[in-house]
Amino acid sequence: MNLSSFSKRTQFIVVMLLSATIVVVVGLVVSFQLSPPPQTAVNSPPPAPSIPAPPPLPTVPLATPTPEPLASPPVVVPSTAAVPVTPPPAAAPEISQPVQEVKQGHLAYQENDPARLVVVGSYVRGDYERTELLDYEAAESFHRMAAAARAEGIQLMPISGFRTIADQQKLFDRQIQRQGSVEAAAKLSAPPGHSEHHTGYAIDIADVTRPDTDLKYALEETEAYRWLTNHAHEYGFELSFPPGNWQQVSFEPWHWRYVGSPRAQAIFATK
Repeated sequence: MNLSSFSKRTQFIVVMLLSATIVVVVGLVVSFQLSPPPQTAVNSPPPAPSIPAPPPLPTVPLATPTPEPLASPPVVVPSTAAVPVTPPPAAAPEISQPVQEVKQGHLAYQENDPARLVVVGSYVRGDYERTELLDYEAAESFHRMAAAARAEGIQLMPISGFRTIADQQKLFDRQIQRQGSVEAAAKLSAPPGHSEHHTGYAIDIADVTRPDTDLKYALEETEAYRWLTNHAHEYGFELSFPPGNWQQVSFEPWHWRYVGSPRAQAIFATK
């Protein structure tokens, strides 16, 4: 056996020993880990001392509250005493004439608002021509009435519409000169401040074909007047001074007033 062979055997033995040692060590480690840890004795605490139960409390009966009786509602005894009754007010006596200011049989009227006045037409005779105004409510209705009359061959024309108090003063003064007194003049013309023309709802109407009847009683005999008496009310117009009127103003077949609106009715109301 040579030296090299001995060395190889020695190496082999050493390797085997080391391997065996490793296996033994590994086995011990594994067995140690798998074995349960030793139980440590734990002293249990001593049992708590027993406490005797307290004696039962004496039973006390609960007092039941007694409900108070409900108070009876007061009995209302109807009184037999007579109850005073206020008598209704006595009916006001009928007033046959208006309570507004009356002067020589004419009621007082204020001038209409100029902003409400519009042209209703013109009074034309020959070379003379004059433009007339009315409240726009009356003017619109007069235009419709004149158109309806024209469709039946009747030609209506305004003679006089709105009139100021100053203009009425001039007319009334001339009438006094003609008639000789205020009372006589008032039968034919209204004193200033008392003319329906101030309202803008009154109009004097002419028959275009009969200039001879302008502002004359003869207008009553014309076809225009007969047409007005039959149809004027359909357009809100009525005769201001019919025969036998309560104001005792002379009959004026040419003088008509518009009462076809609440405003106009309030102005001419005689209450």
